This record gives sequence, structure tokens and C-alpha cells, in this order.
Amino acid sequence: MDLEIKTRPLFIIIIIGIITIVVAIEIYNYTYNRPQRPSITIGVSVDRFGIRELYPTKKGGEEWFMNMDDPNHDPRAGKGEGPSTTFVQRNDYDGSWKVENNEVRYGALTSSGYNPQLITTLNQQDLAAKGYMQSPNDWKNVEMTGYLKVNSFSDSTRNGAAHIEFLARGGRNTNEQTEINGLPLQCEGTTYHSNTYETGRVKFEKDLMHTQGYTSDSQDPQLKHATNNLEGRWIGIKAVFYNLPNGSVKLEQWLDDSTNNINTPGNQWHKVLEYSDDGNWGGGQNDCGGTDTTIITWGGPIAIFRWDNIDDMDVKDLSVREIQP
Repeated sequence: MDLEIKTRPLFIIIIIGIITIVVAIEIYNYTYNRPQRPSITIGVSVDRFGIRELYPTKKGGEEWFMNMDDPNHDPRAGKGEGPSTTFVQRNDYDGSWKVENNEVRYGALTSSGYNPQLITTLNQQDLAAKGYMQSPNDWKNVEMTGYLKVNSFSDSTRNGAAHIEFLARGGRNTNEQTEINGLPLQCEGTTYHSNTYETGRVKFEKDLMHTQGYTSDSQDPQLKHATNNLEGRWIGIKAVFYNLPNGSVKLEQWLDDSTNNINTPGNQWHKVLEYSDDGNWGGGQNDCGGTDTTIITWGGPIAIFRWDNIDDMDVKDLSVREIQP
């Protein structure tokens, strides 16, 4: 009996020790072996990639997210707009995808797809009255997002010096002059553009008839030194387009240039350029039923991620969301 009493505390200590070890192992596994998500600020909404949302997604609205497993076979991307985009490899070190083409037009579609037979008019007065070009759920009030890294670029200035563009509110950006009810297919390319140049310059463009309908560079809102040169580093870009109650359209560009490791986006977004198109912005030719200062208040079926004269680009986490501004 005395021996049993003396050994009981030792037995209890051993049991407590075993339980402590088991609990410690479970805590370690949960903390270090579970899938890690990017650190985010409490109360800030993020998308499925962990990227901060500037504006809330419209309830029941359209959303498109890049297929990070296989972007070459996304049924809602790369359709309608050309030339076709090929992602040549997935980068093992950060999961991004490489594109080696100096003229990229990567279109993202709504859930309705691109069906040009449903576009019954390209007259801009009619489009403004309808509110859409192809379908009622065309991309209109949108927040476009992506992280990109310029690995190399050329000195060519064809279509402008090396730069990235996010654009929306139209269909194909085509030079075809085939007519629909008396208006050329060039009128399908009505779009707002948010441009980021390799030099760090940013600017907005408006195209009312591809390509003669571009606003003049002297009138385009722009900022020369919004960020440093892009080559060799990740940059987060957001383009936001939305209608205002007074009939004008608000354009915003935001950058996140704080990201060193794209596995964990910095999410330090700051607005670098904004502009309200109130009908005084023009300079191009418009033979599409409007004027050279027409406001693009309607939506379009294709939102486009574009770049020119960048022959090696890594991209990650592209998205388009219909927003409630």
C-alpha cells in the first residue's frame, strides 16, 4: 500500500507529460502545416485570392476569376478578343503564369459569354438607352484586378511604348468595317482604358470607334511618376469604372507596389489617378451615332487585360467583379 501511494504522483506526472506532448504536436501541426492564407486586415473584404476589394461585389452580380490551375482552358477567357493568349509555363516558385508575347489581348467574359449575334445595334444613343451592348449583365460597373511582373520589354512603340492596360465596357476591339445596321464593327470597341507604362506613368483613355475614336493624348488624364519603373518587380493594378447618378462615369486606378513576395500580396492599395467623364473629354473620330465626347454609360461583354511591347510577363490572380459603388 505504501509503495502504491508513493508511485501514484509519478504516474500522474507521466500522464500529464504525455497529454502535454500530444497537445503541443497538434498545435504545431495546425499552425505550421495547415494551408496558409495571406495576412489581411480585420474588417477588410477580400476576394478568393486574398486580395483586398475596394468596392463591394454587387449582390448576385457578375464575377470572373483567373483559372490559376489552367488558364489556357478557361471557357470564359480568351474568347472573342484576339490575338489568342498562351500561358507558356507555370512558375514553380510563386504559382504565377508566364506569357511570352509582346501583343496580348486577354478577354474575360460574363457568364453570358460572347455572342455577337445578340448585338443588334452599335448606335451609341441606342446603347446608352439600353444600358448594355450584348446582354443585360454586360460588364459595366467593374473592379478589375491583377498582379503582374514585367521581366523584359522592347523599345518598340507600336501601339505605344511598353505598357499594361485594363479596359472594359465594349466588345471586340476590332478594325473590321463590316456593318451592323449601317454602322461598322469598329463601333463594338467602345471602351475605357486604364494604362500603366513601364516607366511608371499612368493614364486613362477612351475609345469610341476603334481605333480612330481614341481621345487625344493631350486631353487624357495622366500622371507621369505614379510609381517606379516596372521591370523586374511585381505590381498590383486595379482599374475601377462606374456610373455616377449625375450621368457621368468615374474612372479610378489603384496600385499596390509594396509586394516583394507575390505569395503574400501586400494589399497596400493606393489611388494614383481618378477622373470623371462628364462629356467634355474627346478628340477622336466618332461615326457610331455619337460625338467625339460621348460618355460610355453602357456595359459590354468583354473586359480585357492587355499589354503591348512586353515580351516576357508573369501574371497572377486576375479578376473582374461587378461592383456596387
